[in-house]
Amino acid sequence: MTAEPPVLSLEGHTWSEQEKGVLSRAVAHAHRCGLAEPWTVRVHGHRVEIAENLPAPLRGHVGANRNGVIACGCALTVVVCAVRVLGWAPEVVLFGDPERAELVATVVANRRHRPSPVDIGQFRAVFERHRHHTPLDPRDPEELDPAVCDAIVRAASTADVKVVPVAAVVAAHRKRGLEAGLLVLTATDGRRGQLVAGVALQRAWLPATTFGLAAHPVVEPFEMREFRQRMIRYTGVDGSPQSLLVLGHPRPASA
Repeated sequence: MTAEPPVLSLEGHTWSEQEKGVLSRAVAHAHRCGLAEPWTVRVHGHRVEIAENLPAPLRGHVGANRNGVIACGCALTVVVCAVRVLGWAPEVVLFGDPERAELVATVVANRRHRPSPVDIGQFRAVFERHRHHTPLDPRDPEELDPAVCDAIVRAASTADVKVVPVAAVVAAHRKRGLEAGLLVLTATDGRRGQLVAGVALQRAWLPATTFGLAAHPVVEPFEMREFRQRMIRYTGVDGSPQSLLVLGHPRPASA
């Protein structure tokens, strides 16, 4: 999704008021990772800018706004999804202005794009929410079709992010447990790692929803370094654990 040229195109499509409305309504449905207002999204001219909503003295400090940066990544995925449905190929740059520490991503569009059925399905999924009774184990073929699990993992994984199905972690003495789900790991644990983790988290959520599954992101336990290190030992996977996407079957309509 994020081919990162050194600078953005100087020219690009100027967003109409109608397109601005589509972008604004869509990004309002991105995952907020438990925060009220984790981002600000500014649509002006030919640019869509996503910035951390964080007091100026804390901006740019590693770990100061971990969940907020992850939430910004979720918002970025939704913006890219909306841009594609509007008929444009998004061009994305991460952290493109060293003078603006709060700016985490900028999106422009200068080439037309014919929306695919996948684009349209995932855009519809942005606005859907399903609740589930109990989580399912994505590694168990009796609980989740392996082809569905593989499709979700492929949709979310990139060169910078791994998405790995994991079993539940049983709570131990003074240690919290964790439900089974899709673990999001990045190569590094700075702000960039947190941002791309959010991108992957939302990218996994969208196809899961199109497959009719309920999905719930878990980020809060990963704030603690001790918990992240425990997850590395538990899974045996290299990388920095950032979040978990818990999958389940939706509640019946009558429930």
